[in-house]
Parts: sequence; structure tokens; C-alpha cells
Amino acid sequence: MTTTSLHGLKGQVLRLRGVVDRFGGFEQQGKVQHTLCVRNLELAGSGEALEPDHWWFRLRQPWCEAGVQVGDTIVFTAKVRHCSKGSHDPALADGTSLRARQRVIGFGSQVRDLVVQRRGRAQQLLLNALEEQLRREVLLRQEAEDAAQRLAIHRDALLREQERLRSQLATWKARCQILDPGLASEGRPRAPRGARHCRGFQHVDRLVPMQRRRPVIAA
Repeated sequence: MTTTSLHGLKGQVLRLRGVVDRFGGFEQQGKVQHTLCVRNLELAGSGEALEPDHWWFRLRQPWCEAGVQVGDTIVFTAKVRHCSKGSHDPALADGTSLRARQRVIGFGSQVRDLVVQRRGRAQQLLLNALEEQLRREVLLRQEAEDAAQRLAIHRDALLREQERLRSQLATWKARCQILDPGLASEGRPRAPRGARHCRGFQHVDRLVPMQRRRPVIAA
């Protein structure tokens, strides 16, 4: 496979493709700068591989808006230019270490037109699970709304029946008041005449008769 060095592309704006490899970060002036590494860099149009085949970018707004995750295949636009690469550790500033920062030809942190062309397998499985969960929640909400609608219909029917019974009760009270004015004031049916007397007889009937004393005969 043909590999193209970035040195020959200096100053050009390229449409690139790569795979998000991992996230990282470094401390600079007391603050943590978040980064991510994109590997398998190639020209998006021709698929021609680039040298170097990976690059660390600062995790700025375009990456966050796209919601990139490890394993995602991304396409973006960046400019090839002079930039610095290496560790930000002050102890390595003398340049003797291979990790010391140095000027190289690469990509700046500014990228644009970033899109996720294909999600990684793990992310795709997660997205599928989330979509299935969303579908179930939509169904549950629909069922709850249907149940609430049925309960509302049942409630309205009960309220209408309650109103009908109240109206019927008021009509019967009015009729009873015409027939017996005292019934409405007492709020209960009056006992028929002689009822207490009858109850008294019933009570007396249940009493056990007393035994008669025998007369005492004098000797």
C-alpha cells in the first residue's frame, strides 16, 4: 500500500479518515488538557495511508459535539502545518529525551466538518440497546396513556351516575315531604302508630310468668 508523508503535503487542507484509538491528557499550567489519538490515518478520497499513521488531537468542541468514542471511524478536515509534538513535562525540556517536545510537520488541534462515519462495535451495541430501551419506554408510555384514558372515561361515567342518583334522591325527598312533612325534617321514616305498643306486647309475651304462691294453711 502506498504511504504518503505529511512533509510533502505541508500547507494543504486535507479530508482525512481515521479510527479513534484512545483518550488521554496532560497537565499544562496547572490544568489538565484532554486529548485523543486517531490511528490509521488516510486520505478520505483515495484511501491512501499517511505517515505518521496516527496523531494526537486536543479534545475540543468538534470532537465533543460529534460524541466520538473509541473504535469510531471518523472523517474530518485538517490542515498540514508545522506544530509541536511530545511530552509537556518540564523535566524533558532539555531535548535529550525522545519524548521531549519538538517541531514537526503534522496537524493542528483545529479540525472541522467532523462526522462519525461508522460507530465502533461496542458503541453500536450500546446504541442498539439504547434504541431498544427507548422503543420499550415509548410502548409503556402509550399503554399508560391508554389506561389513563380508560380511567378518565370510567370516572366520567361514575360522576354522571352520582349526579343522577343525587337528582333522584332530591326528587324522592320532595315527594316524601309532600306526603309527610315530618319525614324530611327527621331524615328517617316515622314509626307507624301503635308500633311501640306492639313492641311492648311482644316484650311482655317473652317474659316468663311468675309462679303463684301456695296459700299457707294454719294448723
